[in-house]
Amino acid sequence: MSDAHIDSARPDFLPAADYRDPARHRAELDRLWPRVWQMACRESDLAHVGAFVRYDIVDDSILVVKTGDGADDVVAYYNVCQHRGRRLKEDWSGTISTTLACRFHGWQWHINGDLHSVYVPEDWDGCPEMDSASLGLPKVKVGRWGGWVWINQDPDCEPLADYLGSVPQFLDPFEPENMRPLWWKTIIAPVNWKIVIEAFNEGYHSWATHASGVNYRNSRSPGIAHGLHSMFYSESVGPGEFKDPLGKWRLPKSTQEYIWANNNHLFNTLGALALEPGMAANNRLLELPADTPSGEVVATMFRFYAEEFEKRGVTFPPNLTIENWAKAGTDWHIFPHSICLPSLDGALWYRLRPNGHDPDSCIFDIWSLGRFKPGAEPKVVNDIYEGFDAFRGQCAFLEEDFANMEAVHQGVKSRGFRGARTNPRQEVPVINFHRALAEFTRS
Repeated sequence: MSDAHIDSARPDFLPAADYRDPARHRAELDRLWPRVWQMACRESDLAHVGAFVRYDIVDDSILVVKTGDGADDVVAYYNVCQHRGRRLKEDWSGTISTTLACRFHGWQWHINGDLHSVYVPEDWDGCPEMDSASLGLPKVKVGRWGGWVWINQDPDCEPLADYLGSVPQFLDPFEPENMRPLWWKTIIAPVNWKIVIEAFNEGYHSWATHASGVNYRNSRSPGIAHGLHSMFYSESVGPGEFKDPLGKWRLPKSTQEYIWANNNHLFNTLGALALEPGMAANNRLLELPADTPSGEVVATMFRFYAEEFEKRGVTFPPNLTIENWAKAGTDWHIFPHSICLPSLDGALWYRLRPNGHDPDSCIFDIWSLGRFKPGAEPKVVNDIYEGFDAFRGQCAFLEEDFANMEAVHQGVKSRGFRGARTNPRQEVPVINFHRALAEFTRS
């Protein structure tokens, strides 16, 4: 694979070959995915001993299994029989009661992946490498952060904490490990996975794409690179118009109305970031005098959020201060496939990966995470949609992005596309994403 197209990238330009070179796609499959940390499942998906979740990436299927009562009692191993290569589990989740058995010839393993038994073992008398150590299910590295179980197939990979770098110091105050899904939806999207990542790791598109309820024209979204990862934050050069309940566009009368309008739009069209407790706090903000100073509005908002969560039996994260909230920004891209948008109510979290070997398809997971009283968490079923059209009607805000993704996916293949002219201030995460990809996909 030639690196010429990689080296020609600039903060304001990405060559067309970065998007359509078949060698890049092959390099990602061979040299990226087997070497990076990936979110496999929520820790809450492994609620009891024997619980498992299946995570597939390209040709590999991996089982993440709870093996004991401790938080660290989690292992991950390849979902493949060591006898003839049959996939052991075809379900996406479930429980391994005592042993994991292959339905082909009955070989069995303990829930930790160690060999339990081979059917008619005496037939292999004298054969090499027929011992328990040689026939255990090959394991992959496991890490935990943010309420997620992460896996890495590279036996020599750096620890997850080192890989994440500075990300936890910005997101830990939100206590994502204590969040639980309000919903989880998966789209089998007819676009390359990188196109979806780039649709969500910059905010420059907001004013043109998300124009149905709030006017983001006066907002800017400067980006910052943090090693492999990146983030952007939002700054306003003036209040933007919003649609009032009668459908009329108008300017907000106060800071608190501007905050309310943005959150109300997300509450009604996204179903994430602004949830029921937060909207109760936002509605109370409207009771403040219109001339309340902005700093006082924000401080009061934090107090209202804490009070509303307390009413619901939930402790608001004690380290989630105004300062930490501001530092965390709007959106984090955790390389390569995770995007987190934190909020006072919870988080909107995305996960992307190739759909097998197909460069024109990807698996697009979306979680709305919230804060709930223990025992009152919603029981969530993963809803899966074959294509963007099947998803329509689920989440109006996100649906505004779908046409962009499909049109970009086709447009970058055009002979008339010279390359992406990335905004050097607001699309820093896009260019940083390509630089990180280059690090992993070079031979």
